[in-house]
Amino acid sequence: MDATGIVRAALAGTGLEVVGSCPITAYDVVAPEAMRSGAWMPGARGLVVVGSAGPALWRLFRERMDADRVLWNEPAPYDAFVAALLDRADEALLRAGVHFRRFEAAFDATPRVDFLALGRLAGLGSPGPFRLLIHETHGAWWALRGAWLVDAEVAPQPAHRPPCEGCPAPCVGGWEHAGGVVLATAEVRGRCVVGQASRYDDDQLAYHYDREATWTRLQAQKSAI
Repeated sequence: MDATGIVRAALAGTGLEVVGSCPITAYDVVAPEAMRSGAWMPGARGLVVVGSAGPALWRLFRERMDADRVLWNEPAPYDAFVAALLDRADEALLRAGVHFRRFEAAFDATPRVDFLALGRLAGLGSPGPFRLLIHETHGAWWALRGAWLVDAEVAPQPAHRPPCEGCPAPCVGGWEHAGGVVLATAEVRGRCVVGQASRYDDDQLAYHYDREATWTRLQAQKSAI
């Protein structure tokens, strides 16, 4: 089994089941020099990227939090939950003798990497009229969660048909309005014609957008000091 299959099998049933990959040559040709595989992980042969789609991951998270409500006191409980699930893929790769370098998409993750670029390289989505990759099945109702550089073979980039091609872009009120910065609000996502069956739960939306607003305020405060 290649590294893509190892990660996919390890994360089956976790809600982190959007998985794609590409050979390291595809990654290095577009990565800035300081972020090429030679700097991050010499000997890497491929990139594996995972995301979540729809409400599955959120509902598992809510079950965990309802079972131990003290966990809500953590500064970023959702990110901690995702990180613990990503550990399963780490363990599976180690058991298979695959060396790796893991990256996370959490707000406070270090080092910071461009997950939109990684997701696009791995064939998981293509840029839409607002600041998200649009998945051909899940539309805007998905998110990137983790990635690994690995020293093993990976599955080739999956075929991806850009779902925005030929679309009149009702999400932003037409393509003439897509040239500026259009934020991926819940309302904008809700107007995308792709993937509405994967729409997030209402409490999931409330959590994500409040968290994003809180993070933005904290960063602004730090910058002002």
